[in-house]
Amino acid sequence: MDALRALAARLDEASDTLTTLAHTVTATDPAHPAFGADAPGRPGEIGRALHRRWAEATGDRSREAAAAAARLAAAAAAVRAAADRYADTDDAARRQLSREA
Repeated sequence: MDALRALAARLDEASDTLTTLAHTVTATDPAHPAFGADAPGRPGEIGRALHRRWAEATGDRSREAAAAAARLAAAAAAVRAAADRYADTDDAARRQLSREA
């Protein structure tokens, strides 16, 4: 059971890491002037379009990281539940065997 609990802990750590990543990936987005979005004319249009695409892409990655984090957290919970059920079964078998002896 210890191996299962250790695996669950590692899955939780990975989930926490992805959750942090999901929150920080968009926090480091450069402001629109970095893309030249404040330039006049066509260069500014291109800069604004590039900034929009950048924001969409990082937003998508953020949502994907959050979804993966949720799946890892669910997997960790399932592994922990399995470990608990194994432990309960072992205890029941031990009690049964001690009564029969």
